[in-house]
Amino acid sequence: MTAAATLRAAPMRRTRHLGLASFWFGLYFLYTPIGTNLIAVQVSDLVPRGQQQVAQGLLLGAGAFVAMAVAPLVGAYSDRLTTRWGRRRPVIVVSTVGTVASLVLSMGAVNFPMLLLGYCAVQFFANAAGAAFSGLIPDVVPQREFGIASGWLSVMVLVGSAAGLLVNVVFAALGHSTGTYAAIAVVLLLTLIPTLRAARGEGLVPVPPRPRLPLGERIRTFLAPLRRGDFAWVVLTRAVNNIGISAVTPFTFFFFRDVVGVSNPDLFNPVWYLVVLVFAGPFGYLGGRISDRVGRKPFVYWSGGLQAAVAFFFILFYPKGVGIVLLLGAVYGVGYGLYTAVDWALACDTLPDPTNAGKDMGLFHIALTLPGNVVPAIAGLTLAVLNSGGGTQGYRLVFGAAAVCFVLCAVLVRNVRSVR
Repeated sequence: MTAAATLRAAPMRRTRHLGLASFWFGLYFLYTPIGTNLIAVQVSDLVPRGQQQVAQGLLLGAGAFVAMAVAPLVGAYSDRLTTRWGRRRPVIVVSTVGTVASLVLSMGAVNFPMLLLGYCAVQFFANAAGAAFSGLIPDVVPQREFGIASGWLSVMVLVGSAAGLLVNVVFAALGHSTGTYAAIAVVLLLTLIPTLRAARGEGLVPVPPRPRLPLGERIRTFLAPLRRGDFAWVVLTRAVNNIGISAVTPFTFFFFRDVVGVSNPDLFNPVWYLVVLVFAGPFGYLGGRISDRVGRKPFVYWSGGLQAAVAFFFILFYPKGVGIVLLLGAVYGVGYGLYTAVDWALACDTLPDPTNAGKDMGLFHIALTLPGNVVPAIAGLTLAVLNSGGGTQGYRLVFGAAAVCFVLCAVLVRNVRSVR
């Protein structure tokens, strides 16, 4: 057995799990405040009010298209790369540097085209780093600890998101929301260091070259995991869940402004997401650990039910009270945490070929980015048309569709046969 294989077979200490997952904290410290609030605030400053929701949808869609395209390609590249520093880590380092440069561009945007360019660049480099990172988990973590690793990644998603939003709240309260970009760059670089150390031993064995195939066959082989098997059902389940999230998350800023009637949506919106994440965190961590013993599917069932209930409440009652809206955020957070607890574990459990982990986890990543590519543009256009003239009925249709997706997610996961 090689030294790398011996290292992977040994149980991982909690500190190594924590170090390996730390970069995921940095990425979600980036993703969440930018996607939920920073972009909306910049769009509201740079675009006339009647065009803001369409601009928001198009900008998020363009960025998600870039993210969708880059993840599986970079993941596949990292599967075949052999260097003295490993396969994944050099890609992560170079992509992180590119992400920092793109954040500087976004922070200084003075018009919508510049904001679009900066945001797409952030998505390109951050998702390239994320694709290579995704391959680290099946490379380094013992199979019997996938649930523990998924729980730690869930914690990093939720705590990183909460920390990013909290920093955004502070800068928004000071009247300088875009200052959040500078904090993101610093945190991203700091969280990279423990991940590089914890991933020692990965990718040091040269990968033998594969036979060259005709282009059509190469494409079919590349996409084969999406056509059949449990991994395909896991990807579809994740995609449907993220369709629901992508229909709601980019537009809560506008919902709180137009329906709930809060006076300061650029401050209330990140506070609401902080409530979501505070309640999601414990369920994400504990759920991942418990799922190694009791199975993954029950967590998806409960998640779909709770998230759907919140979305239906929003569209049926159009709540006006800030207290009830924050309470709904807590319920939504529990559901969100339950799903993130087992999200990665389901993918790692059902990987078709561990030697293609980077490429296949990149395909899994499409289930996150493809909905973000399509849904915000459609939802933004729907809201613009149905809410024209000062109406708010568009939110009923868009958020109602999201609720249906959350229910469907819980139904589809039943088709994953090899996982409880």
